[in-house]
Amino acid sequence: MTRHLRLLLLPLAGLLAGCEIDNAAFMIEGKEHALIINREKPYFWSDQYELAVIVSRMPTCQRRFDMKPARLNTAVVTVFDGGEPNRYILRQGSSRWYAVNTTDCVFSVIDKPATEPPAIGTFRKKDEQFTFVPVKAAASGS
Repeated sequence: MTRHLRLLLLPLAGLLAGCEIDNAAFMIEGKEHALIINREKPYFWSDQYELAVIVSRMPTCQRRFDMKPARLNTAVVTVFDGGEPNRYILRQGSSRWYAVNTTDCVFSVIDKPATEPPAIGTFRKKDEQFTFVPVKAAASGS
């Protein structure tokens, strides 16, 4: 590689070093059945995360669905009981609602439910790491 090309690539490497890619999982029934939130900040100057949910129930299905981007300070996803086996409701921030079904890996945007279902936990930053915090752990402060 020529010296000039290396000098051009060094600043580019520095710009890309500011990106963040985090994954957190809500394990439903072992490692083969889970909801995973993928959170990416593509550049250090980005003011929002790109979010996706990976619905996984192996070996039946595994699919990735894009969610709306979220501002850095509001990239929180709460998981609620969907009222049926393998059905979950997700709330992104305070106003975006989604339904997922791990039986057949279905994802859809939904209207806000008339009554808020029971919460299971929240994908959020805790102790400087993006993680899934179950309701019981969040309530006890751990």
